[in-house]
Amino acid sequence: MNPGIEDKEMFDRDMRKLHAAAVDRISPPTLARLRAARHAAQTAPQRGHAWRWAAASVLPAVLAIAIGMRFLPHSTPTPVAQPMAAATSGGSYADSAAVLDENPDLYLWLASSEAEPLAME
Repeated sequence: MNPGIEDKEMFDRDMRKLHAAAVDRISPPTLARLRAARHAAQTAPQRGHAWRWAAASVLPAVLAIAIGMRFLPHSTPTPVAQPMAAATSGGSYADSAAVLDENPDLYLWLASSEAEPLAME
């Protein structure tokens, strides 16, 4: 801090006096230009900034939805099981085991996330 500035009120009063003296010394043409510029700025139509607020609101919402979509569970089509005609035709256990060996889709379905809730019922 400057050691010459001991009293803030006195400093403030002196600066106001200097400002008033400077304003008194402004030439009339300069004052006229300043008044015209101030008047033009006050009467100029204000541009709407509503689109900025809308963009600021919509952009994070779209990003949140896009990121959230990655964490949703993906539904995979359920494989259609083949009818076990050989097992129901009165064949032996070896025949039904052969049908299961021929159709690995059953094992894929058992390993899927859809089979677990069904098994819990």
